[in-house]
Amino acid sequence: MVKKWILISLMSLYIIFTAGCWDRVEIEKNAFILGLGIDSGKDDNLVITYQVALLEAFKGEGEKEKSTQQISIESDSLSEATNTLLRRFGNTPNLSHCKLVVFGEEYARKGIKDSLDYLFREPNLRRITSVCVAKGQAKEILDSEPQMAPSSAMVIDQIITQNSTNNSGIFPFTDIGYLHRNFIRKSDIALVGVKAGKDNVEVLGAGIFKDYKLVGWFNDREVTGQRFILGEIHRGLLTADLPDEMGGRLTLNAYNISAHTIPKITDRNIKIKTKVLVEGDINEVTNPDPLTDTKATLEYWGKAMEDDIRDAIETAFKKGRDTFGVDCFEIDEKIEGYYPKFWNNHGKEWDELFKTMDLDLDIQVKIRRVGLIEP
Repeated sequence: MVKKWILISLMSLYIIFTAGCWDRVEIEKNAFILGLGIDSGKDDNLVITYQVALLEAFKGEGEKEKSTQQISIESDSLSEATNTLLRRFGNTPNLSHCKLVVFGEEYARKGIKDSLDYLFREPNLRRITSVCVAKGQAKEILDSEPQMAPSSAMVIDQIITQNSTNNSGIFPFTDIGYLHRNFIRKSDIALVGVKAGKDNVEVLGAGIFKDYKLVGWFNDREVTGQRFILGEIHRGLLTADLPDEMGGRLTLNAYNISAHTIPKITDRNIKIKTKVLVEGDINEVTNPDPLTDTKATLEYWGKAMEDDIRDAIETAFKKGRDTFGVDCFEIDEKIEGYYPKFWNNHGKEWDELFKTMDLDLDIQVKIRRVGLIEP
């Protein structure tokens, strides 16, 4: 028995002292890729742009003018581009810290399905990596050098994941996990749009995809309407034009927003009902011409905000349904959940059924406080 325990102890010590990360790559030997851009090239090739972090700049060592280096490779596939990068670059490409994947507009109109298949299979690419579509070339987005941040990829990722909480015009559902979920369900998608400036990058609206091909754009206001249908807005600043007789604009600091969309099916007649409840305080009123009664003024302002929200939702829904024929509102998922039998029988007809849908809205805005100055 004693010999048995001695043998076990020796084996344990052997495992401890001989175990190690035999395939480990030292940190200074890694090429950490912060952003990945995909554009159309010549003869159906791709132009892949890698935004590589310069570690010395991020560590604060020396006086580096740039924090990143962009490397563009033209190839017939992402896999071959990676092989080319390995032949040209001394360090080992590492996607584990990738913040952003950008599709160029021209490439996105041709279809992004093949690239998605590669991205889903890449083991080092995290599912929370943000994905967007450029209004122009993806290379331009990664080449831009924001003044207040070390990397354009990091700036856009921050806007999508953090700033979208308080800005309803920023579409937040854009990461590898979102794409993979909808890819499996064969559902339509939207991706946040980005545009490069001279010394900055800006998030603008959303690209709308049908069969993983870019078919058009939503502006910021339409994105707000889209997010209400999705039930994804919880707080933020909402702005509405006041009626002509009152003049000016009203901004509401909405601290509590709830929005729920439920489908209703009678025979083959499909309707969705979106109920929106908004509570908030007055943040700003420009050029106000209030009524004599404070309560009446607040009711009037609340009605103006309700009308503005209604218009944003209806505009986005009609554009998605009538102009693009794209269910970028995840209504198919709701119908499958609420009416599984109907979906099993008619799911393959969804593209045509979606075009016949009606929208029913119930919107309530409650203004709780007006701030230090009475209206």
